[in-house]
Amino acid sequence: MKNLVQDESRNVAVFINDFNIEFAVALEKLSHKLGRRLRGITLIDQKVYDEGRNRPDPKQTFEQIVCDFSNDASLRSAVKTFEDNLLLIDASSERNQPYLKRILPHVPYVPAPTERSLEWSTHKGQMRALLASYNPDIVPLVQTVTDASEETIQMLLSNLNLPLIVKPTGLASSILVNKVSTEAELRQTLKHSFDVIHEVYARDAGRGMPEMIIEEFIEGDMYSIDMYVNQEGKTWGLPPIRSKTAHSLGFDGFYTYQNESYLEIDDETIAAGQEAATQAVHGLGLRSCAAHIELFHTKDGWKIVELGPRAGGYRQFMYEAAYGVDHAYNELLVKVGLEPEIPTKAIAHSLITNTYADEEGVIEEIEGVDNARNVGSVNELIVHAKPGDPALPSGKGGKLIVDGFLSNASQEQLLADADAVRKHINIRTRVHKHSA
Repeated sequence: MKNLVQDESRNVAVFINDFNIEFAVALEKLSHKLGRRLRGITLIDQKVYDEGRNRPDPKQTFEQIVCDFSNDASLRSAVKTFEDNLLLIDASSERNQPYLKRILPHVPYVPAPTERSLEWSTHKGQMRALLASYNPDIVPLVQTVTDASEETIQMLLSNLNLPLIVKPTGLASSILVNKVSTEAELRQTLKHSFDVIHEVYARDAGRGMPEMIIEEFIEGDMYSIDMYVNQEGKTWGLPPIRSKTAHSLGFDGFYTYQNESYLEIDDETIAAGQEAATQAVHGLGLRSCAAHIELFHTKDGWKIVELGPRAGGYRQFMYEAAYGVDHAYNELLVKVGLEPEIPTKAIAHSLITNTYADEEGVIEEIEGVDNARNVGSVNELIVHAKPGDPALPSGKGGKLIVDGFLSNASQEQLLADADAVRKHINIRTRVHKHSA
């Protein structure tokens, strides 16, 4: 591995489908550290490119290569142009992991996760089965189902105790995630989920066959931990981020309402959470990547509910604002066999707000955005929809509409400003007879 870092001809970093400015900045830092100019290449699947589903590089910071990821000859031809100079390869989001998996056989001499570990860690059913076999104490009881038949309902009621969480196996975020407390709710939720699941999988590039995970509901506080793992399996855990779901705050839905860097748990509890996260990474055989682990702190210890072979959403901002950690840079360091740089003393507090539609229909107007952007702690506010777009609650397959990035040295002021942002934002919808 050290030979790759020391070999001055190894100067190419490949990123799959999306351009992310934080990795452009990180690659500049890595160039300085290694003492040679590194080239960034964005390798984009032809279909993703044609449909405009990749995150663009407006300033053409990186070279761009488009090829057909479904065709080995096309991939081989693309890889041939840089393989002798390849230093690292990275896929930054959940939706790009299947494309990374497709290219791995063509880049066997660069450290990366294995194809199987990517499959296990992006399919919720396989993930839970493997983690339960590795250590059953760190996961809740779970079943995977492919329909809403009477036989399926009776099997679930026989094997699991209500209340339950129902979620899809191959989708990110909190889309189609619901809590059910009664047999009637279980029937209704499963029926609706399977009525719309193929449409949602097609829209969001769902991974694998459309299935639903049914797991026993966990009482506890939800956190996430981002972690780095090198080629030999050594891990470095970042401080936990508290994730508050809408449900935990008394609202409808199980989407993440707010992520906060501020912690009210002691060092011993944090260390136990990071150990559970390490077991999850090892249980799925991940290596040479960042990992995002979601887990609950319960009276029976830490329970893993999700794991992704990539950094968590918005964690670059959260960790950099709160601790001065350059998440993308650390990910590149680990990929080339160097140790990440992790200051852990808090320098401020960071927070992410997520806003979904409360009512389904068609968006008429998203009001209050300019006022929300002027709130003191706001670093950035991103609007993901526009008038005329469909709006659905997250539990029915709806997508995030507005999110806000906030930071402040005062936790009290930060929370007050997050509330102010929400009060400013108003998503007006009209009923549409064809809404799902």
